[in-house]
Amino acid sequence: MKASLLLSAGLTLSFLPNLGAQLTNPAKPAAPAGGAKLQLDAGGTEEEAPLKLDAPADAPAPAAAPGPQPLPDVQIPGLEKLSAAQRTAVMKDLGDVGTYIRGVRWQEALEKLTEIVKITGPSHYVENLRGAVFTRMRDFKSAREHFSKAAELSAGMGAEAFHPRFNLAEISFVEKDWDAARTGFQALLKEKATKDKSSLTLMKFKIMVCDFQQKKTADAEAILKTFDQYDDASPAFYFAQAAQCFVNEKKEEAAEWLDSAKKIYPAELNEVYNDSLVEVGWLETLGQ
Repeated sequence: MKASLLLSAGLTLSFLPNLGAQLTNPAKPAAPAGGAKLQLDAGGTEEEAPLKLDAPADAPAPAAAPGPQPLPDVQIPGLEKLSAAQRTAVMKDLGDVGTYIRGVRWQEALEKLTEIVKITGPSHYVENLRGAVFTRMRDFKSAREHFSKAAELSAGMGAEAFHPRFNLAEISFVEKDWDAARTGFQALLKEKATKDKSSLTLMKFKIMVCDFQQKKTADAEAILKTFDQYDDASPAFYFAQAAQCFVNEKKEEAAEWLDSAKKIYPAELNEVYNDSLVEVGWLETLGQ
């Protein structure tokens, strides 16, 4: 199971930025545009394109391959004081962390984060990532400790301060401490801690789930009515309908709402809401 976590300036882990993709190895071509994938042979290696032997004799020679390109200087809030070389090193290491997390290599991710902090010094970004790793390990005590540190370090940093605070509320949600989770999410909504519509909608959905879990049916249904069936950025309406069906033990109807969401929205959006249903116990796995 996975909690829906916010790491920085974006969505949820749900959200580890694919930093590795931004650090293209100059020795290899970049990934094809439009999300296309290189074809693999049965052995899992990249399949070579067939040679064309009928090219005209006067065909121009192919252009020389470009030389190595510098890594992009991507800015991460809180790292502005680092030199360009240090930022490059940190970005590369963060790309490795992303690879480790996606590969379920928790200890390697934590070790790499320890290396990063030697360069950055105390960093809300690193502490937030550490919290995310411990959450995936289901070590919520350690996760809460690091999210709290991230919240302290990011205080006064605008949107960056939102992410660890969301994650602290999410830990309460995962631990089924509905009062604490609701209080955390409601505080963020009241303070308008983020302008990101997807995050705002997700928090409203989670508050609704908290209300359903505590038999506050009228409050939950009042929130449910605010979701837009034609919202092209969020499947909240469909998952809210499914949640209500689960509460009323109408599992077949719930499955129909979830199937509709799968047909309309991309998997990465649905997964964020699936996480909540799994954590509550309405779904057994993220695949259902």
